Amino acid sequence: MTTLRDPVHGVVALAPLERALLDTLPMQRLRRIRQLGLTHLVFPGAEHSRFVHSVGAAHIAGRLGEVLVRAGWRGDVRLLRVAALLHDVGHPPFSHAGEQEVAHERMSAAIVRHGEVGATLRAFGVEPDEVLAVFDPRHDPVAAAVVSGQLDADRMDYLLRDAHMCGVSHGLYDLPQIVANVVPTADGIAVRRDGLHAAEGLLLARASMFLQVYFHRTRRVLDLLLAEVLPRWPRDVEGWLSWDDARVLELLRDDPRPAARAIRDRRELPACVAEFEITADPGERAAAEGLAIALTEVLGEPPRVDSSARLVAFKPAGDIPVLDASGRTASIFTASPVLRRMDPDIELRRLYVPRALATPAREAVEAFQRRGAQLKLF
Repeated sequence: MTTLRDPVHGVVALAPLERALLDTLPMQRLRRIRQLGLTHLVFPGAEHSRFVHSVGAAHIAGRLGEVLVRAGWRGDVRLLRVAALLHDVGHPPFSHAGEQEVAHERMSAAIVRHGEVGATLRAFGVEPDEVLAVFDPRHDPVAAAVVSGQLDADRMDYLLRDAHMCGVSHGLYDLPQIVANVVPTADGIAVRRDGLHAAEGLLLARASMFLQVYFHRTRRVLDLLLAEVLPRWPRDVEGWLSWDDARVLELLRDDPRPAARAIRDRRELPACVAEFEITADPGERAAAEGLAIALTEVLGEPPRVDSSARLVAFKPAGDIPVLDASGRTASIFTASPVLRRMDPDIELRRLYVPRALATPAREAVEAFQRRGAQLKLF
């Protein structure tokens, strides 16, 4: 048994198979991929990697698995931990900001099946497809919920870790109370009534981190710039694994394009000249499109548009069932008075322009609003 010291979970114990997997080159590559992409240019402490997040996810998956076994689940906690450990092995450079046509989940599956990771699993008597089956709710809905669901180990780790490393308190929630109150169900996992407010806290922490960190205006414009200068990733496993953050940054060092210079030097970032929320109301959406057109006419070029719809919604897809004393379950969005008031239809949108054009752009926004636009500008 190997132990690691983790800034979020303290002492984390690793089984021999997990240690062997961490020593494979695909997992070591995750040390060179930041968990939050370019977020360290806004929150300087956000230097943590996909590697340490994977260790944390495996640790939480094991804790959940042990409680679920005591509650009657007959699954394999070892496989649960291994699946959580490998869940991000196929991430591209700069994490989600680097996503392109090939989803990282698909590449992760290919990496698990072949090469050094697959060989390591087989050396310990585990078939790669056994690990991949953990993510399939048709195989075992309880296991799948632990590694990919509303109460999954991935989310439970990244919220605490991202908050800690960014130096904010928005992502904090009561992890021990959730773990103590999970129970297996025919469709996955639920929380007992005693765990309702802890699970509620996790969803509120997620929404708060979304607003304060993941959708921070400067962080998001850095993602937009990055998308303009990233190379196209190879589609084969060997080529994919040859890329990491450092290789991309080396390419950008001599790249003359304005977007590359802005990322490299963190200077002359585009300015946010309009920030507003829109609902499903057609009038609001028409006004948002109209403002973008008005800015294009004044500036001679379209603004960069960023929308929270491109990230996860405030109210996540899926549900967390809450189990009452009689054994009946209800949606957490019904059981929680706070969550009942969350509006899933709100979208935040921002318009960015070159910093040199910020003054005429802001004047154009003010003129547009004076004409009676319905936008709720911040």
